[in-house]
Amino acid sequence: MYNPAGIMLANLRALFGSVVDIILFRRGPENLPASQALLAIVVALSIVGLVAMSAVASLPASRALLGGLIGSGVMLLWFRAALALANKRERFLQAMTAMFGVNTLFLPLMVPLLGALAPYMEKADANTPPPPALLLIFMFVMVWGFVVEMRIVRAAFECPWLVAALLLIGEFFAANVVAMLFFGEPAKGAT
Repeated sequence: MYNPAGIMLANLRALFGSVVDIILFRRGPENLPASQALLAIVVALSIVGLVAMSAVASLPASRALLGGLIGSGVMLLWFRAALALANKRERFLQAMTAMFGVNTLFLPLMVPLLGALAPYMEKADANTPPPPALLLIFMFVMVWGFVVEMRIVRAAFECPWLVAALLLIGEFFAANVVAMLFFGEPAKGAT
């Protein structure tokens, strides 16, 4: 008997395992299925995660939702255009599924870290800095996430590490420029 929900659930489990392997540097985006449905699911999960994180960042959920939509839209458009310019359009679905999947899996790590850092960031008192161990863990997770994203971009474009880093940095600035147009300042929910 044909069970579409069961098939989708099996695909999501396989996707989860593949994204974990990408985070652990055992696989690349080429190991993911090229599926618009899976990309839509991981984009939606990423946006939901950003909205959930808004409670920790003292940001209204509606603004976090708009920031997540803007950040996701800019990322999709940025890499769609970049892959088209590089004549590698066929890699878009897998690369973006990997990027959003990685972001979705890193969010549960970032929420408690940001929650622990929030009191120090809000008061910005030089006499009470955040604990160094907390800052080191936060920086480790941030650098790890950036390196994973660079590997994804590098695999999708078959480019050097520097080019991958520049593409990611360019996308970050593009998302912030678009967010400034909407909010008058960079969106905290933009990826």
